[in-house]
Amino acid sequence: MTLAPFFAIRPYVIMAIVELPLDRRTVLLKGVGVIFIAAIMFGLMAVFVRVAAREMPPLQIAFVRFTGALLVLLALGRGRALWPQPGNFFRVLQRALLGAGAIMLYFNGIRWAGAGLATALQCTYPVFTALFAVTFMEEHFDSRIAAALVLSLLGGVIVLNPRAEIDASVMWGGISSLGAAVLAGGAVATARQLRATESALLITTYFMAVGAVLTAPSMLSELPSLSPALTVALAGLILSSVCGQLLLHQGLGFAPATQGSLAAATSILTAAIAEALWLGEHLSHQGMAGAAVMLLAVGLAAGRRAGEGA
Repeated sequence: MTLAPFFAIRPYVIMAIVELPLDRRTVLLKGVGVIFIAAIMFGLMAVFVRVAAREMPPLQIAFVRFTGALLVLLALGRGRALWPQPGNFFRVLQRALLGAGAIMLYFNGIRWAGAGLATALQCTYPVFTALFAVTFMEEHFDSRIAAALVLSLLGGVIVLNPRAEIDASVMWGGISSLGAAVLAGGAVATARQLRATESALLITTYFMAVGAVLTAPSMLSELPSLSPALTVALAGLILSSVCGQLLLHQGLGFAPATQGSLAAATSILTAAIAEALWLGEHLSHQGMAGAAVMLLAVGLAAGRRAGEGA
């Protein structure tokens, strides 16, 4: 791996710009392919949140997600390699704060607007990832990536199926999900940068630890009783979260941030299918068409030649 000697300085943040030359096969198999699997996990996670939100407030769900995942990660790492490389601590913390904020807004969006709709809006984050990656990381941006981003947005709009009349809860859920998209874009770009020198396990562990601290005050409120449905939903949430986040960070070590985020955004398809199968919600032809457009966007972005920003 080659480290480009370029540094962009912003208040409280020093971002080392890293260029990782990767061949197309590596990008597709170890990068985009792995992130596709992560997207499946994230889609399942969204539905587990939807089920849990029937009995538990979103921030309490987020705390369980972060804390449960943190315990799993500490067990996997056996307490080793928990300190970032010199100069990386604040960037690891930055990624964790951005990601935790995104999750908190996203979970609120799922509760108010449903997993399918909230995921559709949150999955516009590749646009923000591209903005951050091109501006701060000097990632290559070309007409092919631009077209892929437009297709991804179009797919989200198709799935969303805009309506003239929506109730207040859905509207606030949508706004919360869009806020999550902005923060998620910054988190993915930062994680891609960190993967040049840090492991997926370390980045994910810090993310979960910071998230657990930020959401801990929610547990001071009254806690719901653990029904069988809630127990299953929380267990599924933790497992899908750990798998999805580790795979995302692993894949970002081999795929540019924009391409990786486009692949991760296909979690909308898993969320829609899981809601239809588990919750009995209607899976419309329009929703499937929108998801297909988003998949096309990933294929377009992943089809670039190896030298084009990989």
